[in-house]
Amino acid sequence: MSLTAAALALAVTLTPAAAADDVTQDDIDQAKSAEQTTAASIASLEASLSELSATTAAAELAASVANEDYLTALDELDTATTDAEDAQAAADAAAADTEEARADMGSVVAETYEAGSAGTLDSLAPYLSGESLGDATDVSVALTRAGENTDAQLQNVEALQAVADTMQSIADEKVETKQAAADAAATAKADADAAATAAQTAQTNAETERASLIAQLAEQRNTTVELETAYQDQLEAERQAREEAAAKEAAEKAAAEQTAQEQAQPAEATQAPASAGASGSGADSGTGSSAASPAQSQQPAQSSSSSGAASSSSSTTSSSSSTASAPRQTTTQTTTSAPAASSSTSSGSSTSKAQAAIAGAKAQLGIRYVWGGESDAGVDCSGMVMRAYRNAGVYLTHSSRAQYGQGTKIPLAQAQPGDLLFWSSNGTQPGIYHVAMYLGNGMLIDANYSPYNVSIRSVWYSQIMPYAVRP
Repeated sequence: MSLTAAALALAVTLTPAAAADDVTQDDIDQAKSAEQTTAASIASLEASLSELSATTAAAELAASVANEDYLTALDELDTATTDAEDAQAAADAAAADTEEARADMGSVVAETYEAGSAGTLDSLAPYLSGESLGDATDVSVALTRAGENTDAQLQNVEALQAVADTMQSIADEKVETKQAAADAAATAKADADAAATAAQTAQTNAETERASLIAQLAEQRNTTVELETAYQDQLEAERQAREEAAAKEAAEKAAAEQTAQEQAQPAEATQAPASAGASGSGADSGTGSSAASPAQSQQPAQSSSSSGAASSSSSTTSSSSSTASAPRQTTTQTTTSAPAASSSTSSGSSTSKAQAAIAGAKAQLGIRYVWGGESDAGVDCSGMVMRAYRNAGVYLTHSSRAQYGQGTKIPLAQAQPGDLLFWSSNGTQPGIYHVAMYLGNGMLIDANYSPYNVSIRSVWYSQIMPYAVRP
């Protein structure tokens, strides 16, 4: 081999097989664009997941509200039915009294005829029949011979007839009310069924769509579906935790404001007598001022609350506590919030009743959730509570809205095991859609659409009512 050929071969050996292409600005821009597109796609998918959760929650809430509307309509139907039956019974009794008075009047007329008494009783004609005069062949002759001694009985018949007519009119109105209530219940039942079906459909669709979105996210992030699912579950838990923290803070603020308002009311109520004492003498002024302690007049303020929020005569709000926290079992009490110390007998009875109710609730653990259910085959929230308190000898209506008014209202921060917690869509009793039983230490037992059965879990504060109820 020549020297030139050898040098050429060595040059070929040392030269790279392929030279790298130069990276241009267009390449950089395209990469950035692709990255931004991927990020936007991921953000859009995650937003869709969040919206999906909100849509599912809204459907479940609508179903719960519709179910409560139905239960309320059933309660109103029961009331209307009872009223109609009572009114008809009263009307029947009034009619019977009228007929009895007519029979007595017939006897008097017959006796008058036989005795040949003078007088006219033409006004009795509408109340008597020919048969009531025995063998009398001429009713007009009998009437003309009837005397004035029958006037009082005639007036009695007329009065009884008026009462009977009025009672029958009332009964007819009650029947119409009952029919209207029945129609409303039927409509509410149809709406509840439709809402329940919509919620179930939304849940099924959400699960399918969520799986699809997570698969797309996994592809975008170049990861596995399992890892992406775990990540999205974590994001959802964090979102719920933020919302719950905000709801709890709002509940505490509302409770603090309510407590301050209640404590201000007794001070204002006692301020006038104290001022009157001060105008009488300087020495009495100091005595009147010290008597205006909110702690000494806390009870009157609660009994005068029109909202019923502080209607409890056995539980008052502590003047040393200005905020509400998670319902918990109180182990220490101040002089202004010692409901248990007011009556050891009533406290013991209340505790025993609560324990029996809690036992009745726990006996239902695992029973599946069924709209309007109240048996071992299935229960809803108020059905579970109704059955639980029946175990304690307390009979509640199968409606969370009705149950809110069937006991003593207790500030949320003073809730004890066995008390009932409520949730409302608008903060009012007509907006209540869920009820649960408090177990203490921030835990409750309830029947809920999710997780579809009776279970024990933590208290949540979103849309919770500021007062618990002690049946």
